Amino acid sequence: MDAPGWLRYFHENRSGRIEPDWAAACALRPEIARPLARSLAHFQLGESGDGAFLLEQAALDARASRWRPALALFIAEEREHARLLARLVDRFGGRLIRHHWTDFFFRRLRHAGGLEFELSVLVVAEMVGSAYYRLLLRHAPDPVLREVCRIILRDEAEHVAFHVDHLGTRLRSAMPMEHHGFGLRVQMLLAAASHVAWLDHGRALRGVGATRDDFFGSARHEGARFLRAVEVRRLQELPACATSSPSKPESLPSVAATSPTTVPALRSP
Repeated sequence: MDAPGWLRYFHENRSGRIEPDWAAACALRPEIARPLARSLAHFQLGESGDGAFLLEQAALDARASRWRPALALFIAEEREHARLLARLVDRFGGRLIRHHWTDFFFRRLRHAGGLEFELSVLVVAEMVGSAYYRLLLRHAPDPVLREVCRIILRDEAEHVAFHVDHLGTRLRSAMPMEHHGFGLRVQMLLAAASHVAWLDHGRALRGVGATRDDFFGSARHEGARFLRAVEVRRLQELPACATSSPSKPESLPSVAATSPTTVPALRSP
């Protein structure tokens, strides 16, 4: 894993960030803005954690020591998303919350296993969130909401790439059944998280013109790209002898390196 590269990326991404024009007129009707404010408040709660449990798990895992400083910066960037979402909630006349059953669900699920399981749940939440923000960007007419979605989606693409880099490296020593088990676990978590998210946010998404099929299709697309990228990264980590067969000594076709800002498989069209 390119831990120094990710440290540079997160430090550089903290500078020169564009602040949305919060004073711009709101283009949403009240019957759309109210459920959207409620929905955004729930996402804001999920982004506002301090990551203490995740950092503790990383401190106990010898393989995570190199990327723990970058992980702390990743958490700080999530908290920046929470700040942006809080401003949106206020813009649409809503109020922030401190507790909600969806946040409780995801936190309990994340803490149910070890570090790798928590990372799987975390990246699934990132993918569901990306599907949500992508639909808001596509359908919602408010310019400030669209700008916040662009900022978050840009960051989330790199966050998923960050997890791909680490998880792909961790899976290099996995047996075939373990690797297939990881993929199955991610798919099951994504299916469960998508249904929970639609229960919570479906009304807001329908209000701006998105459908259930739009949301689930977008979430599945995010999941497929993530699993393909992890497989590419895992194969890059294998020794040369492991990626060649005795009868065909040449290695697998080269693929683009998974490193900060260079993961085309995770970019959106």
